[in-house]
Amino acid sequence: EIHGLSVDQPLASQDEEDLVLQTFMLYFLLPLTQTALNTSQDIRRYLPQAHVGYPGWNHTMVWLKDVKEGVKYQDRAQHNPFANNKEYFREFASMTHLVEKVMDAIGLYQDIECKELKSMLMELEDPDLNNGRVPLDKFYGPFLAGTHSFFSESPTYLRHLGTIDDSNPRRPSAIVSNFMYGRNLCLGASDTFHSLCCVDHCNVLMESLERRIAQPMAPPGVIAQLVAAMPSDTVAAPRTLPGPMLEKLDGIAAHHGGHVPLHGRLFAQWMHHAYPNECPYPQAAEAPMTHHEFFLHTSSSPSASRD
Repeated sequence: EIHGLSVDQPLASQDEEDLVLQTFMLYFLLPLTQTALNTSQDIRRYLPQAHVGYPGWNHTMVWLKDVKEGVKYQDRAQHNPFANNKEYFREFASMTHLVEKVMDAIGLYQDIECKELKSMLMELEDPDLNNGRVPLDKFYGPFLAGTHSFFSESPTYLRHLGTIDDSNPRRPSAIVSNFMYGRNLCLGASDTFHSLCCVDHCNVLMESLERRIAQPMAPPGVIAQLVAAMPSDTVAAPRTLPGPMLEKLDGIAAHHGGHVPLHGRLFAQWMHHAYPNECPYPQAAEAPMTHHEFFLHTSSSPSASRD
């Protein structure tokens, strides 16, 4: 409607088809634009710069073209072979069908993007510590240098997300797993679309533990043995758990009659140290907000400035 196009008439050109699809993706990936860009002219002016607001925009557009070609191939039996193949998505029904296919496939695409972002963050970690933390000076380094626009969230917004570790006040850091599972990386998190967030790989690890233990609590020795044998994307197994970690596990058990509750805060902290890049560090219970929600509630930009 914002572009004044009728659902009862086919789109007139490839430019109109691209405009409709790009507008849909813009509103889905950057919900804030739904209120900031409320005229067709605003959207047309913003689209060439969309990669600034969403750094993965150009890659997403390439992926979108692949989805379009895939849908054409899958539906070739129903399509009129004498029709112009380039005008395949000009009708409202075929465009709606394409959007449904895009939404079906975007979860897998999002997971690939999440893994790429995680790898980028891990490259900024101190390799000698391997503790799932990136000092903020390194976190903002590529953004400030203009290398890319990822990791541009303001310190205030990062703190809201529970991503900041300031145990060393002279050099605060970003917690990789907390950042990866934050609402900051959720796609389409608004009132009008369903949202897709990065897969929580700690849940996968916990489910594996729960299946093997089949009880809400377990002796520390049993847990240590299972965790030592359980690999993740970034932790090899089997491994020998450090003595301090075993002592912490025993300490948790000492407060609970010799058993460790699997769903307590202390064990969540322990799992974070066992899998620093997969399991988030538990933070105070505050409903995290997306970039859009944070801006609406605080009137503050969730993004840092290069100034």
